Amino acid sequence: MSLATAQATAFEADFERFEQAAGASAPAWLHDLRRQAMDHFRAQGIPGPKHEDWLYTNTTPLAKSLLPIAPRAVEVPGSLAAHRFTLGVEEGTRLVFLNGRYEPSLSSTEGLPEGVVLVHGAALRDEEHADLRAELGTVADPAKHPFAALNMAYLYDGFVLRVPKGVVVEKPVQTLFLHSPVGQAVAVHPRVLVVAGENSRVTFIERYGIDCIGALAGGTCFTNAVTEYVLHQGAHVRAMRVQHEGTNTYHVGLTAVQQARDSRFDSISLSLGGAIDRNETHVALQDTGAECNLNGLYVLGNEEHVDNHTVIRHEVPHCKSAQLYKGVLGGKSNGAFTGRVVVAPDAQKTVADQANHTLLLSDHAVAETRPQLEIYADDVQCAHGATIGRLDEEALYYLRSRGIGPRTARNLLVHAFASEITEAAEDPQLVEGLEMLIASRLEGRANRPEDAQ
Repeated sequence: MSLATAQATAFEADFERFEQAAGASAPAWLHDLRRQAMDHFRAQGIPGPKHEDWLYTNTTPLAKSLLPIAPRAVEVPGSLAAHRFTLGVEEGTRLVFLNGRYEPSLSSTEGLPEGVVLVHGAALRDEEHADLRAELGTVADPAKHPFAALNMAYLYDGFVLRVPKGVVVEKPVQTLFLHSPVGQAVAVHPRVLVVAGENSRVTFIERYGIDCIGALAGGTCFTNAVTEYVLHQGAHVRAMRVQHEGTNTYHVGLTAVQQARDSRFDSISLSLGGAIDRNETHVALQDTGAECNLNGLYVLGNEEHVDNHTVIRHEVPHCKSAQLYKGVLGGKSNGAFTGRVVVAPDAQKTVADQANHTLLLSDHAVAETRPQLEIYADDVQCAHGATIGRLDEEALYYLRSRGIGPRTARNLLVHAFASEITEAAEDPQLVEGLEMLIASRLEGRANRPEDAQ
């Protein structure tokens, strides 16, 4: 029996316990949805080294671990303050999930314009929201993505955000997925669906973190997150995703986007380490005038691993896409980027740019980069590029000659390198919040020990 098969069997056994515990409290349609998703997961299994798309992520630790669904927190830890995770934006809507369950005491749904629908948890089971739940899984296909199938199999809590035609949501809508230590290896499966109506505007932030006390009490957490976006004609969604769950965590995240005519999707992904951090983004540009801009930054130290994997499909003519991912690697970390752009035969006048740049702060850090273009049309403008290097020694010398210490000088140059990503947030509060996170990270594990002076 292979490791992947063994782990699939372990998940199946836990799934049966999960389904049995749900019992009569879950309606028949939900049981059927879960079991169909588990069938998809069983058919695919956990991807291994023979799967080209998972070439840079070793799933063996997942295959060796028993990862039952996390229990509900008995109480909200007194040390936990949701505002610490809000990137400095206190106003607006905030949904907090603790150990995979919605926590109303830390949440606020104030500030949403009239007509915006925000449904979470058990409310999705009501018949009045049948149209909302029917859209789950329409973008992230569980038949094609094994972890999306596993996520759907464990569908319990999560939410759907629908912004109606012409509505502009001024303040960011934030969701926080937080872990409180439970003393054992566990899993959570967050699920989000964002539907942006015709000519609507919204900024959506998702953040994954832990209660700062105890670093999961020595346990391991596996986060298997799926976020789906549906953008109707002329919609503009700005999405931010921040992963900061700690050194012992495994994180697999899939963001799936479907875009209509003249829609725009701008995203920032910030990864701050973990034992395994796999971030997938799949975008389908399905009508003319659609545009997407993907920006990513990963800052690693120790023996942490991040794998960013993007796929943008230009299915029709006159669409644009741009990707810019940057990595800062210290210690014995490993950072990987695979970016694929697929241009369909009829997708003439496509414009697609892709770039990946990596800074190595250690002799032992490893960077992998694999830009890919699959072009089946002849009237296109497509380009890709990648660089891997160290900090500019002349710039370091200049700063040192002005009396700046080696660690501070290094961090100043890293901030300059990262600023192109953080400034894409545009909102000054969000830019400042991202920069503070990066600064904290650089003061922690990202620096080589010899530079901590």
